[in-house]
Amino acid sequence: MISHVFKLIEKANENIEFTVKVSMVEIYIDSSKTNLSVHEDSSKGVYIDDATEEYVSSPEDVHELMRLGASLRAKASTDMNSESSRSHSIILEIKQRDVKTESVKKGKMYLVDLMLLEKD
Repeated sequence: MISHVFKLIEKANENIEFTVKVSMVEIYIDSSKTNLSVHEDSSKGVYIDDATEEYVSSPEDVHELMRLGASLRAKASTDMNSESSRSHSIILEIKQRDVKTESVKKGKMYLVDLMLLEKD
């Protein structure tokens, strides 16, 4: 999916400039941790407080950030798997600007790996 996005960017008209940012956040249901602080703003759209955003220019950049994020994820033991991790979401934000008309379009892609909820 990520490689496809960058292939489309490569094929775009030469008058179109792109910026791509990536965030990776951990999502969990745990009373000992604070939930994510999600907000909506007319200029930023939906965003998460304190989420680090990194500019990327290739699928390899995204994959490297995913590896880093995966290594930093909190892990919690479950009955199913002692190395189970919490859910995480990768947010890919794409902005395109037409250099001739100055028109701007923005979009976000959310890739979410949901955890399995266990019942006692």
